[in-house]
This record gives sequence, structure tokens and C-alpha cells, in this order.
Amino acid sequence: MSTNRLYLAIGEEAARGAKESGTVGFVPLLNPAIPKMEFDDRRRKEFRGEESVKGDAAIVRMGQRWSASIETPFYTEAGSSKGIMGTLLKHFFGRSSSIQNGATGQYCHMMSPASDPFSEANVGGKGLTLNLNINEGAAVKNWPYTGGRVKSLSFEQEAGSALKLTAELIGQKREDAEAEIGNAEFSAEPLRCDCKGLSIYTGPVNRTGVAPDFTAFSFEGATRIRPDKVSVKMENGLEDSMRLSGVDYPDRSRAGQYKVTAEVTIDWEDPASGFSSVAEFRSWLASAGSTNLFFHWDTGAQAGTGDNHALFIDLPRLVRAGGEPEYKHDKEPVVTLRYEGLYDASTGYMAAVMLVNTAPLV
Repeated sequence: MSTNRLYLAIGEEAARGAKESGTVGFVPLLNPAIPKMEFDDRRRKEFRGEESVKGDAAIVRMGQRWSASIETPFYTEAGSSKGIMGTLLKHFFGRSSSIQNGATGQYCHMMSPASDPFSEANVGGKGLTLNLNINEGAAVKNWPYTGGRVKSLSFEQEAGSALKLTAELIGQKREDAEAEIGNAEFSAEPLRCDCKGLSIYTGPVNRTGVAPDFTAFSFEGATRIRPDKVSVKMENGLEDSMRLSGVDYPDRSRAGQYKVTAEVTIDWEDPASGFSSVAEFRSWLASAGSTNLFFHWDTGAQAGTGDNHALFIDLPRLVRAGGEPEYKHDKEPVVTLRYEGLYDASTGYMAAVMLVNTAPLV
């Protein structure tokens, strides 16, 4: 029987493109996630004395880049270098405000979009290395993909499942294969976010601290939502460009406009109390009104006395984008309500993520 091994270790580069395979966090994968290499191979079109009608005589490689889609069950920490999960999120948003409780030790990382994500105060000139350790027959080798940037994050939660994070990345090049990193260590199961620890709210959200660097949330007076499944996708409009800078890979990243979409699949009903999907649908028909959604995953595992490992997603201002009820002969109707994010001046962001754990960012 042939060998079948594969695991991912993510490292933060001191400078983009400078491979980091030493200080890494191990992240479990739901798919093989082998990055796709793209080469700009061009047929040489020059008169060099050949009889050109017989065909082109040479290929010249003018550029390279890679892209990847990582699907992972969401844990509040990675294995080994625990803070790499928060670092992955920070590389999407650009900025993070982190505080540590001196008495209990836990960290609170509040991340929101930065207008200049690559300034020295934010991500700066750093990148990510995806170290994909994969067997080549019986031997396992590390394939380092360097210069990684995160261009989108998707959070998907279904009943009876773990929270799934999908991170879309782009990067510069793949370095030569090297020895397996080995000693793969993954996060403990109690730190996994899943359906059992999820609470979803709409309505009043009390935010502690100064915008956008809030330090806590509470939900007195908010309405709970209990859907079948939810998804949130965030995009930062990031693009990579090649310049006349003496390298054959993209060395300039330009951030674009942030975009957030959310979908909530829920029973089609108008209860006497609580969340009404019918009322949401009618509000959409009546005008281009706005609402909000807040997601809180509590793992139940303590990060410090009184505070558990947790993930918060704050979408403070959403425009309703439709979603018609779905009727079938053999089932009660449901509706998938759709929303699109708007910038909220009071919070200072369109979307934000707070991560509570025991690890500083890498």
C-alpha cells in the first residue's frame, strides 16, 4: 500500500518572500490544499535564422506566482506556534489590537480592516509561508510556498459540524523541496469552534472600549437567531503585481475595497416573539434598510479565569439583499436571507473579528 501523508505548517516571514519553515503553526486541512502554480511561459518570437514556419524553437519563462484555498476546522490556536491562527486573520485585515489580562493571562485580539494594511504599524512588509509537507512516494518532503497574502476569509457553520474556515491566498513562488518539518503538533480538540458553542444575535450590541479596538461585547436586549446554517465571506480586494524590480514574481500588493456578504438559512415563519424571517423579507421589499448580525463561538475551554477561548464576528451594518422563500411539496418552507456589508462609522469598520486565546500573535 502506498504512503498517503500530508500536513500544513504556516510560518510568518520576517520579510515577504523570506521562507519561514522554523517557527510554524500546524493547521489541520479538510482538503489537500496544494497551491496552484501559475507560470508565464512565453514562446520566443525572434528571427534567429531558423525556418520559422516549422514552428517555434524556444520557450522563455517570464514570471511565476501561486494561489491556494485552505479549508480548515476553526481552532482558536494552531499547533506548536499557537498564535499563527490569529496571525492568519491579521494578514487578511491588516491590523490587530491585542491586549493581555495580566491577572488571568488570556489574550484578546481585535482585528478590523486597515486603510493601509502594509504600513509598518500593521502587517508591514511581512508575508506567510505555506509549508505543505507531502509524501513523494515513501519519503515526506516540505514544499515551501513563500510570499503569501490572504485575500478572502469565509466562515461556514452548519448544524452538527465544526466551524469551517476557508482562506484564499496568493503568493510569490515555491522554493525547492526540502526535508520534512516533522514533529507535527495540532491544537487540542477543546479549542475547536463548532455548532454547540454558537450564538447569533441581531439588534443591540454593547461594545466595551474605544472604536475600533473594542475589548468586549455583550448582548442584553438583542434577539437570538437559530438558523439551520450560516455563512460569512469577507474579501479585501487584494491584488498582486509584478514590477520592473529585477524579480520574476509579484512583489507589490495593492489592497482594494472591503466586501462582506452573509447568508442565513432559516425557517420561513413569523413567530409571536423572537426573530421573524418573514419580517426580514418584508423589510427588504419595503426599502433598502439595514440591520446587523453578531456571531459568538464559545469553545467552553478556559483561556483564563472567567474567559473561554472564543471567536466573535461583528457585522454592525448590513443591507438586506433579498432571499425568497423556498417551497417544496414534501417539506416545510425555509428561506436563505442574504445580506451585504456597509461601513459603519460608529464602530469604524464593516466587519471585525475578535479572537480570545492564550497566545500572542506570531
